[in-house]
Amino acid sequence: MNKKFSLFILLFIGVITISFSSILIRMSKSTPIVISTYRMGLSTIFLLPLFVFNRKKVVKGEKVFFVLSGIFLALHFYTWITSLRFTTIMSSTVLVTTNPIFVSILSYLLFKKRLKIKTFLAIILCLLGILLMSYGGKFSTNVKGNSLALLGAIFASLYITTNYFLRKKYDLINIVFRVYSISFIVLLIISFVLKENLIFLPKREYFLLILIAIFPQVIGHSIFNYALKFLSPVFISLTILGEPIGATLLGVIFFKEIPKCLEFLGGLLIITAILIADKE
Repeated sequence: MNKKFSLFILLFIGVITISFSSILIRMSKSTPIVISTYRMGLSTIFLLPLFVFNRKKVVKGEKVFFVLSGIFLALHFYTWITSLRFTTIMSSTVLVTTNPIFVSILSYLLFKKRLKIKTFLAIILCLLGILLMSYGGKFSTNVKGNSLALLGAIFASLYITTNYFLRKKYDLINIVFRVYSISFIVLLIISFVLKENLIFLPKREYFLLILIAIFPQVIGHSIFNYALKFLSPVFISLTILGEPIGATLLGVIFFKEIPKCLEFLGGLLIITAILIADKE
């Protein structure tokens, strides 16, 4: 089978599995930090056997990239999962995939990279889309949830960027196990600080948390990490745009959460903005 075709099949499977993430999270009654902590903790446990047999040493000067990647991933999940408590599945998943826009803005602010006219247009469309989505329901609630989803997008951008560097030097299991472990430690510390209950949970919760760890995380996110070795981070970011489409359709099926007109229009504007933004 053609290598590129195989990658596209894998990415399609990845999109489907991460699309179920918001659905499973919405089904859970646990707090966002508990869900995030279990998601990364269980994922680390599931990957441990593979890591033990494929472990490779990390170059001393590159350890910082693993630490940063783990921190960014932890903050991404914490902010995004929290956003699902305050806004719709469509708004949350569309906004959290706006990372290509933020990459362009950060490149300008940090590296003085010139913004092209189409990127300015993309930013304007994105802002209009965010406003429309916020007015699609209860404004104050949507603003809080949408802001958290946008924060999740920023952290996802930073996570993808650091992982792109690591993927060029290390194989998949040596990256994801270490990054997931660091992410788990960060979330565990936050859980202890917030005095969250991590042990005495209903059986139904344990079942949902295991599903969240296996499908969206171990399978879904690991597929995208694997593809980073062969495809650009921008292409991966654009592929992830399939998540809000899949999640929105699943939201209609499982929760009868039909997007309102303004939400739908806002989502179209944001996806259009991401597609036309400068990807170089």
